[in-house]
Amino acid sequence: MIPRGSGRRVALVVVVAGVIVVAATLLAYRRPPVAAGPANPATSTLTLALPGPFNGCSVVSPGTNASSSSILDLIRPSAFLVGPTNVLSGEGGAIVSAELISLHPERVVYSVDPRLRWSNGHPFSVNDLITWWRSARSLQSVNGDGYRHIATMLVNRRRTSVTATFSSDFADWNLLFHDVEQSGTTRSCAVNQLLSQPSLGPYLVQSATPSRVELLSNRQWTSNYNRFHRIVITSSDVLAQGSTKYFVGYAPVATKALVDDLVAHPHYLGQFAQSSDIEELTFSPHSALTARLDLRVALSWSLNRRQILDQLFGSFTAAPSVPTSALFSLGQVDYPTDTPTLTPTPFNAPLADPAADCRACAQAILLRAGYLRTSTGWRTHGGAPLFVRVGEGPSPLDHATARLVDQQWTALGIHVTLIGAPSDELAATMSAVGRVDVAVFDRPTSTTPWTVARSWDQTPFVDAYPSGVYSAGDHQLFTLAQATFNPSTAALIWRKLDERILSDFWVRPLYTAPSMIEYSGSVANVIPSLSLAGLVDQATNWGITLPSSATSVPSVSSAVG
Repeated sequence: MIPRGSGRRVALVVVVAGVIVVAATLLAYRRPPVAAGPANPATSTLTLALPGPFNGCSVVSPGTNASSSSILDLIRPSAFLVGPTNVLSGEGGAIVSAELISLHPERVVYSVDPRLRWSNGHPFSVNDLITWWRSARSLQSVNGDGYRHIATMLVNRRRTSVTATFSSDFADWNLLFHDVEQSGTTRSCAVNQLLSQPSLGPYLVQSATPSRVELLSNRQWTSNYNRFHRIVITSSDVLAQGSTKYFVGYAPVATKALVDDLVAHPHYLGQFAQSSDIEELTFSPHSALTARLDLRVALSWSLNRRQILDQLFGSFTAAPSVPTSALFSLGQVDYPTDTPTLTPTPFNAPLADPAADCRACAQAILLRAGYLRTSTGWRTHGGAPLFVRVGEGPSPLDHATARLVDQQWTALGIHVTLIGAPSDELAATMSAVGRVDVAVFDRPTSTTPWTVARSWDQTPFVDAYPSGVYSAGDHQLFTLAQATFNPSTAALIWRKLDERILSDFWVRPLYTAPSMIEYSGSVANVIPSLSLAGLVDQATNWGITLPSSATSVPSVSSAVG
C-alpha cells in the first residue's frame, strides 16, 4: 500500500499567555521516490464522484455548495484544511504557516512562499491575502465572520509575512484564509470561472462544466508529491465500470439503491459514515400558532422520531440515533451525550429532556391549550381546526421527511399543508418571517458550532439560516463562545446555547443522515469522514493498493456497514 503523502503537514505547538494553540508550520521531509509502473498514482487517473451541479463561486460566497467548496481545496491555497474527523491541519505550500502569537489583542502571523506562482505565472504574495481579507469582510454573509473581526493587516519588510490584528477576539481564526483567490481577479459563480481564474494548489484546472471538472497535478506543488496525476470529478453517482478504475464516490445520504448498486459491483468497497448535516424542524416565532411555547412542545413531542429514522434508513443500515443537539451533528467531537433524565410531562416542558418524544404528553398539552379531539381532528372550542403550514426544503430527503412528519401529524388529527422552498436557506427564512409555521430542511454544520449558532445571534444573514428568534441572552452566549480560545470551555458555552434553543423548542432536530463512501478496492488510504471537505481534502494522500497474489479482492457486501 502506498504510504500517506502528508509528510510535510506537521503542526507546531506554541504557548501564548498560558494557552496552548496550534500553528501550521511545514517541516521539510522527503521519502524515496516510488518507482514508475502500473501501480503508481503519479501516472494514473482518479475518478471522484461528488454531488452536483458544480459552480465557480468563491468559498466565501453565499452561493457556494459543499462540492464546489471542496474542489476549491484542491486548486486554491489555504492556511488549514479539514481532516476526516473535522480537525483542522495546516496545508502548507503557498501559505507556509499561520501562527497565533498573541491573544489580547489577538494577532496571527501568516507567512507566504513567494516562490510559488499562480497558474498564470504571477507569484503568490501577501497582497493576495490582504485583498482576500478586504473582499471577504465586506460580504453580507456569514462567511465574512472572522474577517470582519480583523482590524489591520501589517506586512513585514521582506514582504514574506503579514500580521493580522483583530479588533475583537475570534477563536476560530484557523477557519480563515481558506481557498484564497489571486488578487485582482473577477468573481462570479459561473462554473467556467474555475478555468479562467488562476489556480494554485496540488492541482490545476483543465476543464470545468456543471457536471464534470478535470484537474491535473501541479508540478510546482511539492507538499504531496506522490499524488494522482489526474482527477476527474463527476456529478454522476453511477459506479465507474471496470476493475482497473481508480474511483472514490461520496453520497451525502446513504440509500438502499446505493447499497444495492454497490453490492452488485464486487470490485468496490463501501462504508457508512455520519454526515455533517442536521435534518430539523424549525418553528416560526411570527406564527400565531408556534409563537406559543406549549404548542411548539406539543407539535415536537407528538412526533415519533425513531419511527421516522427506521422508515428512512432502517431497511438497509443501522439507523442513526435520535439527536440531542441543534448545534452539533452526530459524530462531532463535542456532540452532547450526557442528556437530562427528567421525564417529560405537560408541566415541565422547558426542563425536560429535549431528546425525548412523548405523544401522551403532547395530547395533554393540546387539551390544556384549549383544543378538543373530535372525529375530524383537533379543533378549538370555536370549531377551528389545528392547522399547521409546513415549509419543506428542496432535496428528495427533505420531501421524504416532510411527508413522514405530515403522516404522523395527520394520523393524530393535526391538519397539515406542505409548501415547497427552492433552497434550505429559504425554507428557514419562510419560518423565520412567519410564512409557514414550521420548516423541514437540512442544516449543514461546520468544524465549530458558530456557523450554526449564527442563526440565533442578533446579526443574522440569509445564508446563516435565519431563525427570527433573537435574545440578549443568546447573543451574549454566542459572543462569549466565539471569543473563547480554550476548546473545552468554548464547548461548554456552546452547549448552554444549545440547551436554550432546545429547551425553548424553537428547533426539533430529527436526525443526522448517514452518508456513504464508495471506492474501488485499488485505492488506498480512503478514510470515512464527517464532511465532504474532510473526504476530498484526503485526495492528495490517496494511493494505490498494490496487488497481492495471496488474497483476492474483499467482498463488497461485507465491507458495507
